[in-house]
Amino acid sequence: MRFTRILLLASLLALIVTPVALALRFTDESFNPPVGVTGQSYYHKFGGAAGCGPALPYQYRLLNGSLPDGLTLSKDGTISGVPKSPGDWSFWVELSDEDPPSQSWCVPSKAERQFTIKVIRGLNILQNSLAKSATFANESYSFQFTAEGGGSQVWSVSSGKLPAGLSLNSSSGLLSGTPTELGDFTFKVTVTDGSRSDTETYTLTVVEKLNIPVPPTPKSEVGQAFQLKLAATGGRAPYQWTAEGLPPGFTLDPATGTISGTPEAPSSSVVKVTVTDALNLTQSTNVNLAVAAKLAVAKKALPTLKIGKKYKARLTVTGGVIPRTWRILGGKPGTLPPGIQFNKRTGEFSGTPTKAGTWRLRLQIADALGVRAAVPVLLKVVG
Repeated sequence: MRFTRILLLASLLALIVTPVALALRFTDESFNPPVGVTGQSYYHKFGGAAGCGPALPYQYRLLNGSLPDGLTLSKDGTISGVPKSPGDWSFWVELSDEDPPSQSWCVPSKAERQFTIKVIRGLNILQNSLAKSATFANESYSFQFTAEGGGSQVWSVSSGKLPAGLSLNSSSGLLSGTPTELGDFTFKVTVTDGSRSDTETYTLTVVEKLNIPVPPTPKSEVGQAFQLKLAATGGRAPYQWTAEGLPPGFTLDPATGTISGTPEAPSSSVVKVTVTDALNLTQSTNVNLAVAAKLAVAKKALPTLKIGKKYKARLTVTGGVIPRTWRILGGKPGTLPPGIQFNKRTGEFSGTPTKAGTWRLRLQIADALGVRAAVPVLLKVVG
């Protein structure tokens, strides 16, 4: 009898000293995931109790069913993401001890439970950024905000500042006006239906109008080196340049806006030049790049002159850039026949010769670019 009492007492002491292994379970806080809202961040973390924890970390995985579109379950029990669609979503989650365990005393166990997450349609601004995030001062600007979900919508600028001259229509969500203030403006737009709301942050930059001052009409000629530097004002540097329709032999430096080269053939090209600034704003202009043919004088015999008879003849010139100017280089005797004049602007001989003879001259023409051409001329006067 005494032995039996001793054995019973030892058994009771063993129960007191040895810890009781409680069944692994989800915490009460895990049972009620919050309602999700489409378009808004969602967060819920499952918790575990008993088993080998919390000394060792718990592990979670999706057994079956589906989480709401846009949400994921991580190994540590966190459900996060942005719900995409409204509805009720049921799924089973497995809770387990660390497996394999990092401590030898832990014998992993598992538990599972069904959960449901309800997702309601939220009020969500659809535009995450302005379609035109930069514009010119004193030019009209508009941007339409829209939101999905919710009831009657009210729009407002909840923080920050709009450029002077712009306003947000509270009922339509239209941002419009003519900005008159320069700078970078960051502001928050909020839409609400009374119970739900959404806010997005935007930045609008207002600069002086990008402009290409009209360059002087350039003069170019086949075979002659050419350069024209374009300039831009307004916008925000640095600028990038492009051109459409450059004649053969011309190139455009995209960084400096310089058109240069040696034209290869006559043309009457109108080149469209576009400048793009650092804000991706653009402006275009047309540049007339007419290319004249190379200056030349036709080697053509002039009519014979007769004493006492009025005379008029002109040298034939092709190409070159006006104005063009003639001069007599010399010859034998190096002067004109008596009674005859020479127009240095038109290249025309005129007058009434008074003396017979033969005059051999050499004449030269120079154009506005300094290109020169020379030709021998024979003037024969008969009686």
